[in-house]
Amino acid sequence: MGVISRMTMRVFAIVLCIFASAGVFAGQLILKNTSSSPITCTVDGWTRASGGSFDWFIKVEPGQSFYVGQNTSRPNPPIINWANCNNLQTRAMTLTPKGPNQTLVLNGRQTRVLNVSLYSYLPTLPTDNFESLVAYVVKSWQAQHPDVLLNAVLSQEVKIYDFTKLRTILGNDGFDVVELDMLYLGFLADNQLINPAQISGDAPWPVALAGSTYKGQLWGIPSWLCMNFIYAFDKAITRQNTLDNLLSYMNSLPSAVPALAGSFNGHWAVPSNYINAYVQRYGLNAMPKAMQMPPDNAVISQLVALSDTCQKNGINQCTNGYFYNGTGVTPEQAFATGQSSTEMGFSEQSFYVNLYRPSQSAPLYVIPVPWGQNAQPLLFQDSFVSSAATCKPGSQCSRDAQAFTTMMTGVAMKNYIVQSQDLPAGTPWRTLLVATQPFWQQSQIVNNAYYQQLRPIFDTAAPFPNNFTESVQTTMDTQICAALKAQRPQFDCGDSAKTLLATGHAKTQPRPTSGESRSKL
Repeated sequence: MGVISRMTMRVFAIVLCIFASAGVFAGQLILKNTSSSPITCTVDGWTRASGGSFDWFIKVEPGQSFYVGQNTSRPNPPIINWANCNNLQTRAMTLTPKGPNQTLVLNGRQTRVLNVSLYSYLPTLPTDNFESLVAYVVKSWQAQHPDVLLNAVLSQEVKIYDFTKLRTILGNDGFDVVELDMLYLGFLADNQLINPAQISGDAPWPVALAGSTYKGQLWGIPSWLCMNFIYAFDKAITRQNTLDNLLSYMNSLPSAVPALAGSFNGHWAVPSNYINAYVQRYGLNAMPKAMQMPPDNAVISQLVALSDTCQKNGINQCTNGYFYNGTGVTPEQAFATGQSSTEMGFSEQSFYVNLYRPSQSAPLYVIPVPWGQNAQPLLFQDSFVSSAATCKPGSQCSRDAQAFTTMMTGVAMKNYIVQSQDLPAGTPWRTLLVATQPFWQQSQIVNNAYYQQLRPIFDTAAPFPNNFTESVQTTMDTQICAALKAQRPQFDCGDSAKTLLATGHAKTQPRPTSGESRSKL
């Protein structure tokens, strides 16, 4: 490349940085130098070896930040996966033009890198992309471990519900630590993608430990728990602890609006809902049979009866893909603004209910979804796992990973996330189900009216199955969907969302909820 071309590229890069610092572009890599000396970096896409036209050596001055965007002219996709600063190289950054910005804090003292991916399906404001939350995580970590450069990724561009991509996410070019759903823990362990785990921080609930255990071995450090609840502003909802009672209650509600808003669609939600209904019909001991096909018609009838409560004037927005596809109001918006009498969602969906409802005067009541006649809460969970490829047991990476998960599952960090401290003052709490016991022992949680309603589930809850494989998930989805369509031909199991997935407008999250941050595949 000639001198003029090189100068042109450099001018373009400088202009790009100026605009990025003004907030014009998303998906930027921000190199922040907090040391007293210049730091030189190279970035994916801006070297000859990664498809660039020349090797760009980026000099970041002391106390300054430098913004780098994707090289959209290289043959490879416009993505930044690594940065090399002072011979420390990150991996799997997954920075795309549509994703959030990411900051590397370079203090001049770091001697190694820890690459982590955080669970991204958390509620937040429509205009927020978790940059403040990740910045706080990085700041907290670097204050405690100034010798370890933290590459922290919180992005739905990391496709953690794709079995094929999980091999890459946890492979040699992937992350050292990943906060993952435990639905497919058996797949991860059987394929030797992760290491055995050991608790060094706050004690998890027994149900959380059980959910992170496979074949008698603990594989993950529990972080979050969740399950579906029914929301209402009517205290009478708290007495509806069986499906028959709930259906009777729904039939007594005013008919001007649908009794329920929620989403029953999704290729992971369909099997998950079925397992919940199966266990609440036949008991917890029968759970292994819930994953055996063909589906039980009596259980299918339970799902149909519950989802029918959404119907109004012959239209069922809970099953026709309306809520699932995200093309209109969300279930939380519908419920919060009086367009439905109740709503189904995870505990953290109260964030959106409180965000959208015009007044906070009415108490919000919540009960576990009665999928059948025998109350039995089943809890999904997200846990931290470490990569068997990059973070071997006994290695320095393993010790760094242990320290990181201890920080992330501690009371201070959980309070910060749960209380939405990364968002503007007055923003509703995220009210996630924290997997560790000390969090629940705080007076501010013990005396919280909403958390008081959630706490009893830990006394009787069981973990959701953690042995899903791709074939099991696909078989269950296909056959249960066919059985649902046999009773309700308009039931959309998620096929209409495929085009949205292709354009990135639908999320690949499996658990059956209806919020903006957790649309389901």
